[in-house]
Amino acid sequence: MNIIMLGPPGSGKGTQGQHLIECLGLVHISTGDLFREILKQPEHPLYRDVQVLKEGKLVSDEVTNRVVEDTLKKLKDAKGIIFDGFPRTTEQAQALDRMMSSLNMRIDAVLDLNVTREVILHRLLGRRVCPGCRRVYHISQGYTVCPECKVPLKIRDDDNEETINKRLDEYKEKTAALKDYYREHNCMYISLTIDDVSMTSQEVHEQIIQEFSKRGLV
Repeated sequence: MNIIMLGPPGSGKGTQGQHLIECLGLVHISTGDLFREILKQPEHPLYRDVQVLKEGKLVSDEVTNRVVEDTLKKLKDAKGIIFDGFPRTTEQAQALDRMMSSLNMRIDAVLDLNVTREVILHRLLGRRVCPGCRRVYHISQGYTVCPECKVPLKIRDDDNEETINKRLDEYKEKTAALKDYYREHNCMYISLTIDDVSMTSQEVHEQIIQEFSKRGLV
């Protein structure tokens, strides 16, 4: 089963993707993770193209498509894939359709996490990431060190209010049409609204599984 996860930065796509990987045995493709790996390699041919992320901008469709296609080719025999952070535009969605078709694959479901700006700011300004296992924590949990890797948690460079608001505005402007695109295509579209800052990632996961179960996906 191949699933696209939609939602603004900080909506929990990465965290929920990890839950679904553990629950369904799927592979996780996160463009955010792929880009961050490229930014660790100044010699990478796409390094300069991806650097725009540090300015709160989105990486171009051409570069994003290239990164995703290279990754997909390596995963063509996977049980299923969760797409996190891609596609962001209808052009990227059309490109993904072509990529999937060329590999005899298809998108089975689209999960749209509709998270309010208030909740996103709460999450991102308090987000802490383990540089080892990449697990995500929140300052409200009281951790300064990853309980698994025993290394200090880090604040991502783009987790500041100015950059977050810029990213949210750009997301809204460039990706709104995606909802209509996928509602009109032959895949299952599932929308989940999250407007409570106290809602835990496990509670969100349980709601997602309930929605999947209603539709016979699990």
